Amino acid sequence: MTYIQKQIGFWDVEGALPASYKTGTTLEEYDNGAYLLLNAEQVAFSKVHPNASPLEVWNMELIPEPEQPAVPEPDELSIALQAKLQEIADQDAFSNKFFVSVTRGGIEVANQELWIGKDLRNSLYSITLPALQSDGETTTKLWTTGTPPQAIEVPISWAIKYLPYLEIYAKRTYDCRARNEAAAYAATTVEEIQAIDVKADYPYFLTFELNLDLGV
Repeated sequence: MTYIQKQIGFWDVEGALPASYKTGTTLEEYDNGAYLLLNAEQVAFSKVHPNASPLEVWNMELIPEPEQPAVPEPDELSIALQAKLQEIADQDAFSNKFFVSVTRGGIEVANQELWIGKDLRNSLYSITLPALQSDGETTTKLWTTGTPPQAIEVPISWAIKYLPYLEIYAKRTYDCRARNEAAAYAATTVEEIQAIDVKADYPYFLTFELNLDLGV
């Protein structure tokens, strides 16, 4: 014999359950925790549909799975747009660098790659470097982009001189990125998107000379 019960599901037993068990014949009783005995047709249905729930077996009817909303496939234009936006972002990230050529006796002894983000540029130029000068400091450290980063000791006056050039460079690279993104969003065909040259008009990397003989 096979019973169904709300908490345990299906239960096969040798014979009828004793009177100490709460049994019933309706789904209302089933909802209240009673054991319902399956008839031969219901047992046969459960064997044909082994994954059916107790209620599906009792009603001998499978409950259809709810239809999942169709997920629209991205169209070719959207795919091309996202690819171009990523290309634009990669190019802009690549532009975030400048170089310091360290010379002594007219000979370059080092050439280091650095970058200073917008917030740090503003802080250095308007607050930090003037404050260091007021405190009697004459030099400050800049850090390379390599791993691990290396410190370059530079005169504060040298940093104040070249930071505005870096700000202009950063503004021009920002303009390039914004222009390319605007063109990508305005494009109406895949061909127009693919025709955008993300490298066009980017300014050359800046190289600042640090003359150790002069300290500037």
